[in-house]
Amino acid sequence: MEATHTAPPTRARPLRLLAHDIMTAPVISALPETTIRDLAALMTTHRISGIPIVTAEHELVGIVTEGDLLYKEVMPRPQVPHAVVRRLPIRAVIEAHEHARKAEGTRAFEIMSSPVLTVTETAAVHEIARVMVQHRINRVVVVRAGRVVGIVSRADILKAFRRPDAELAEVIRSSLMRDLWLDLAGVTVEVKDGVVYLDGAVERKSEKDLAERWAAMADGVVDVRNRLTYALDDAQIRPEVPRR
Repeated sequence: MEATHTAPPTRARPLRLLAHDIMTAPVISALPETTIRDLAALMTTHRISGIPIVTAEHELVGIVTEGDLLYKEVMPRPQVPHAVVRRLPIRAVIEAHEHARKAEGTRAFEIMSSPVLTVTETAAVHEIARVMVQHRINRVVVVRAGRVVGIVSRADILKAFRRPDAELAEVIRSSLMRDLWLDLAGVTVEVKDGVVYLDGAVERKSEKDLAERWAAMADGVVDVRNRLTYALDDAQIRPEVPRR
């Protein structure tokens, strides 16, 4: 009797993308003792703008970016504030001290930024984007059990907008049925250039509104045009007050 083989179930494409869907891996990293010249060579050779700094045990201790290396070329060189001034908790003073440190450093551990903002592989893309905007950074390191497994740059975030229209339409329709239990028998979901078009009819107005909000949540969606009609405006329904 011949053995039969059952193919593993296909994982449903996600509505929201995660770090592991878009991150760049493997990551080019360097040791704390790496020289400025070697760091610059790594960046230009591999066409990258940031290098995580890790110990021999692969522990993340910092990151060096193109911006850190630029202080070497600034003239006049940033000066270290006076010792008395350095004690003042003033942002401009703190930044001046950091700039001077980077300008004078000759190895990675002397110019790197630390600690490093990190995320896990399951971090949502919209959360990573929020971190980048909030902290004004261009990249986020992805870690697993404290070890670097990837890096997400602003360019990687833009990958979400490269999702094919057909994939977006399939993902949105499947999610509306699977996650919201909506009856889409009379509904069509089409996507063109990232714009979602919802056409057809649903039973309630609340279902129309929910479908629009849910579709807009999909990573890669530019806009939603909701042309659904409904039979019942359940927003106008008021609960009956029991009589005493």
